[in-house]
Amino acid sequence: MERFITQIGQSRAILILIMVIGAVLGYFSYSDIESETVPTDAGAKPRRDSIESFANFKIDLSILEDEAYKSLEIFGENPVDPGVTGERKNPFIPID
Repeated sequence: MERFITQIGQSRAILILIMVIGAVLGYFSYSDIESETVPTDAGAKPRRDSIESFANFKIDLSILEDEAYKSLEIFGENPVDPGVTGERKNPFIPID
Protein backbone atom coordinates (compact mmCIF):
# COMPACT_ATOMS: atom_id res chain seq x y z
CA MET A 1 0.00 0.00 0.00
CA GLU A 2 2.91 2.32 0.74
CA ARG A 3 4.25 1.75 -2.76
CA PHE A 4 0.89 2.76 -4.25
CA ILE A 5 0.81 5.96 -2.20
CA THR A 6 4.37 6.76 -3.26
CA GLN A 7 3.46 6.24 -6.92
CA ILE A 8 0.45 8.56 -6.58
CA GLY A 9 2.70 11.21 -5.02
CA GLN A 10 5.24 10.85 -7.83
CA SER A 11 2.49 11.00 -10.45
CA ARG A 12 1.11 14.19 -8.94
CA ALA A 13 4.59 15.71 -8.80
CA ILE A 14 5.21 14.88 -12.46
CA LEU A 15 1.78 16.22 -13.42
CA ILE A 16 2.41 19.46 -11.54
CA LEU A 17 5.84 19.78 -13.18
CA ILE A 18 4.32 19.30 -16.64
CA MET A 19 1.62 21.89 -15.89
CA VAL A 20 4.22 24.42 -14.66
CA ILE A 21 6.40 23.90 -17.73
CA GLY A 22 3.33 24.25 -19.95
CA ALA A 23 2.31 27.48 -18.21
CA VAL A 24 5.81 28.94 -18.60
CA LEU A 25 6.01 27.97 -22.27
CA GLY A 26 2.51 29.32 -22.85
CA TYR A 27 3.44 32.60 -21.19
CA PHE A 28 6.52 33.00 -23.39
CA SER A 29 4.57 31.96 -26.45
CA TYR A 30 1.80 34.50 -25.98
CA SER A 31 3.84 37.35 -24.53
CA ASP A 32 5.66 39.92 -26.63
CA ILE A 33 9.03 39.41 -25.00
CA GLU A 34 10.99 38.48 -28.13
CA SER A 35 8.61 39.49 -30.88
CA GLU A 36 9.48 42.46 -33.02
CA THR A 37 6.92 45.09 -33.81
CA VAL A 38 5.87 44.99 -37.44
CA PRO A 39 4.54 48.30 -38.74
CA THR A 40 1.19 48.05 -40.44
CA ASP A 41 -0.09 50.25 -43.21
CA ALA A 42 -3.10 51.85 -41.55
CA GLY A 43 -3.92 53.93 -44.62
CA ALA A 44 -4.19 51.00 -47.03
CA LYS A 45 -7.53 50.52 -48.68
CA PRO A 46 -8.97 47.01 -48.67
CA ARG A 47 -8.72 45.34 -52.04
CA ARG A 48 -11.98 44.35 -53.63
CA ASP A 49 -11.97 41.21 -55.70
CA SER A 50 -14.09 41.40 -58.77
CA ILE A 51 -14.43 39.86 -62.19
CA GLU A 52 -12.25 42.64 -63.65
CA SER A 53 -9.24 41.22 -61.82
CA PHE A 54 -9.42 38.22 -64.19
CA ALA A 55 -9.45 40.33 -67.35
CA ASN A 56 -5.78 39.64 -68.14
CA PHE A 57 -5.67 36.12 -66.65
CA LYS A 58 -3.89 33.60 -68.87
CA ILE A 59 -2.95 29.97 -68.24
CA ASP A 60 0.48 28.90 -69.42
CA LEU A 61 0.00 25.55 -71.18
CA SER A 62 3.53 25.33 -72.54
CA ILE A 63 4.31 22.56 -70.02
CA LEU A 64 2.06 20.26 -72.04
CA GLU A 65 4.38 20.63 -75.04
CA ASP A 66 7.50 19.72 -73.06
CA GLU A 67 9.21 16.46 -74.03
CA ALA A 68 9.59 15.38 -70.39
CA TYR A 69 5.83 15.69 -69.94
CA LYS A 70 5.11 13.78 -73.14
CA SER A 71 7.43 10.95 -72.08
CA LEU A 72 5.40 10.20 -68.92
CA GLU A 73 3.65 6.85 -68.92
CA ILE A 74 0.69 5.48 -66.99
CA PHE A 75 1.42 2.33 -65.04
CA GLY A 76 -1.22 0.11 -63.53
CA GLU A 77 -4.87 -0.36 -64.17
CA ASN A 78 -6.72 2.69 -65.39
CA PRO A 79 -9.41 3.32 -64.28
CA VAL A 80 -8.71 1.73 -60.93
CA ASP A 81 -10.77 -1.37 -60.21
CA PRO A 82 -12.45 -0.78 -56.84
CA GLY A 83 -12.77 -4.49 -56.13
CA VAL A 84 -15.58 -5.85 -54.02
CA THR A 85 -17.63 -3.07 -52.51
CA GLY A 86 -20.88 -3.02 -50.69
CA GLU A 87 -22.50 -2.42 -47.36
CA ARG A 88 -21.32 -4.28 -44.32
CA LYS A 89 -23.51 -4.27 -41.26
CA ASN A 90 -20.53 -4.37 -38.94
CA PRO A 91 -17.31 -3.05 -40.47
CA PHE A 92 -15.23 -4.36 -37.55
CA ILE A 93 -15.85 -8.06 -38.12
CA PRO A 94 -13.31 -9.98 -40.25
CA ILE A 95 -14.00 -10.37 -43.96
CA ASP A 96 -15.06 -13.93 -44.83
